[in-house]
Amino acid sequence: MSVALRHLRARLSSGGVEALLGAVRVVEPELVVAEPSGRATLATGHRRSLVAVARGRVRALGTDLGPGDALLLHDAGSVPVVAVDPTTVVVARFALQGPARLLALPDEVLAPADSEFCRLLIERVADQAGTGAAAGDVVSARLLDWLVVETVRDVLLARGSQGEVADAAVAAALAALHADPAAPWSVAALADRAGVSRAAFARRFHDAVGTSPSAYVREHRLAVAEHALLTEPDVTVAAVARRVGYANPFSFSTAFRRHRGVAPSEVRAS
Repeated sequence: MSVALRHLRARLSSGGVEALLGAVRVVEPELVVAEPSGRATLATGHRRSLVAVARGRVRALGTDLGPGDALLLHDAGSVPVVAVDPTTVVVARFALQGPARLLALPDEVLAPADSEFCRLLIERVADQAGTGAAAGDVVSARLLDWLVVETVRDVLLARGSQGEVADAAVAAALAALHADPAAPWSVAALADRAGVSRAAFARRFHDAVGTSPSAYVREHRLAVAEHALLTEPDVTVAAVARRVGYANPFSFSTAFRRHRGVAPSEVRAS
């Protein structure tokens, strides 16, 4: 295993970003390689996007970007760049879901390469894409998810914002779920933790988060499971299933395949 991948696994295993993982969806990932000293236009689309430099240097939007530097953009459409050196640039278009859609992100912000983890992630994503696996490979897709989540997290921390859900009752329920995803979290149990009636909780949760409590519980559990499958090669699928509240590995595998499109064992094998 490479030094970069060991650092990557160590940081992922710290579990610092599971709460956001279920709320970030990366769509249409694209790898762009600009020509030496050449001009290029990166298609970022009309949604949120991440433009990150894996190797070389570019100038974009009046800013010089080197390895590990990234721009978070919103509704940019496209970004003209000038490549100073032979350069590899990762472009990821993404959508925010759940509580993450409430995060106060600016339309254009630089995420400098102070994070060694993000720099390694950018390199890893570029390397995976270079193998031709970026479009459908499970590991590549999840690495892109982690890259977006960590970049968003770094930007929020730098701006002094935690992006918390404004509804205190819903926030209390989310905190309990994130602290113990294996608990038997029914809507009634979450409502009890929030201190409101079941009907009021379901309505307030959907208003604050944008999805139902049951759907969020499922997505969060699967996100935590993916994290474990990718970063803990010695942990069995059965142990991962128990960790996220499934009674047995068979029901977990069925749910995972239905909502992720692959079996847990395929993620582990990748």
